[in-house]
Parts: sequence; structure tokens; C-alpha cells
Amino acid sequence: MNFPPDNYQQLREIVSMLRNGEMQLAIGKKSFHALERMIDDADLVAMNNIVTLGQAIKLSSASITRLAKLLGFRGFQQFQQIFKQKSKLANSFYSDGINRLLQQSPQSPLSLIKQQSLAVITNIEDTLAALDEDSLMQAKSLLAKKNRVHIFAYRHFSAIANMLRYGLALIRPNVQMLVQESHGVAIALGQLKKEDLLVVIGSAPYSNITLKIASLANSQQCQILAITDTNHSPLTDIATVAVNIPSAKHFYSNSLVTNSFVVEALLSLTALELGGTALNHLQRHELLLSQLEVST
Repeated sequence: MNFPPDNYQQLREIVSMLRNGEMQLAIGKKSFHALERMIDDADLVAMNNIVTLGQAIKLSSASITRLAKLLGFRGFQQFQQIFKQKSKLANSFYSDGINRLLQQSPQSPLSLIKQQSLAVITNIEDTLAALDEDSLMQAKSLLAKKNRVHIFAYRHFSAIANMLRYGLALIRPNVQMLVQESHGVAIALGQLKKEDLLVVIGSAPYSNITLKIASLANSQQCQILAITDTNHSPLTDIATVAVNIPSAKHFYSNSLVTNSFVVEALLSLTALELGGTALNHLQRHELLLSQLEVST
């Protein structure tokens, strides 16, 4: 790990490693809690001077400066720059991806597709290497046994959320999307119970709405299954169990190919967990389709 970290994500990883005891650093409890607060609200650091920031996080300017130097920064301004870059990243993520494509040498459509297919294969291999047996066992158990399953994702990950909802609803009852309209989300969050499961899906740059919904659901003791990109994703901090799918960078957005593959695998594992219950539920669905004269 670099000191100072090169970007906000590396700084987040340092905080995660400190929290999990994977790294030792001579940082006091009060300073560490302040650092966690800054990581949770990057705009607070990016948009305020050291005095205003100190008042918000209840840490003196001198302590903030010492903390910045402990992390390898020359001082507060260099430390703050990491948070300013993070704010820019959230707004330029897609255009940065297009720029990566434009900077490649001109190539034929077929050669581009072949190049991207190699990247997808590598991403699937990396995912298989990173998947944890215990996490998969917990994930399929939660998807099969929880009273109600709510699913939420934002931006283009909503496609994966819909795929999961459709596949899961074929084999068990009480599966629904957590609606995305602000008022609807507030109502849905208020109905979450301890016996429910919320599946949240998201990768860097993590949307604030996804993080806030996961945090609020966690505070209501609703268990959370996070489908995200790394062990250091902010979603893993509040998830009951996380399934990590590394994000490929060949596309101008996060690639969904590996996510689709893993979600299909999770659905198969859940069907096996449910056994005859899944079969009976699916047969009732097929009967309704035939009665509606809809092609199965």
C-alpha cells in the first residue's frame, strides 16, 4: 500500500485495513473515527477549509494536519486533494472510459470485440479466484430462506437487479424491487423488517443513494447481501455477506458480463437450496402462463 495513497480508493482501503486489523498505524481512536467520517463524506473534506472541517468532525486543525502527515501527505492541502479528485471521479467516470477507448490505436470492429472478450475472460477468471465458498453458502441461504427479498441497484446496475429479481421470483415468493423514486424508497425502507433481506448491487464509483439505502436498512436490522467489486467496497462494511466481482475496465462503464454470470450462478445455487419448493413454485408459474396463453 502506498503512503501517501495515490487516490481516494487507496485511502479507503487503508481505513478498511486498519478497521479489520490488517494494518498497524499509530493513530488514535478519536483521529481514526474522524478519518472514517471523512471517508464517509468525501465532499465534506473536498469543499471545506481545515477550520470548518475540524468543527464538523470535532477534531482540531493541528490534529487533522498530524493525521494527514501520518498517512504520508505533506499537509492538509495535499490530503484534501485526494477528496477533490474523488468528487471529480464521480462526475467523469464515463467520459474517462470513453477517453480510454479514444486513446487506443484505430482497430477494426472485430479486433476490438476480440480484445474486449479477452478482458471479460480475465475478469471472470479473477472473479472465480476471488470468490469465497463461505460467502456463496451464506448468500444462497439468505436468498432462499429470508421472509422477503428486496433488491436495489442504481444506474446501469439496475439491469442486473432486474435480472436477479426475475430469476428469483420464478423460484420463490416475496421478491420485489426497492423502488427508486425518492418518496417510494422512503416508504419501502420503512417497511423493511429484521426477517427481510436487502440485496444491493454496486461498484466504484459507488452511488450515494445505494450507500445510504444500505446504511439505513442495516440500522433497521434488515440483513444485507452486497454484490460489489472488492473487499474494500463501502458496501462490504455494512453487509451481512458480500459477493465480490472485480470490475473490468475495457468498457466505458462497469462491465456487466461477469455480474450476469455470477448472478445466474447464485440463482442456480438458490434453486438447489430450495429444492422441491423451487420446482413447485416454477410449475405454478408455468401453469399460469399456459392459462394466460402466453408462450413459456
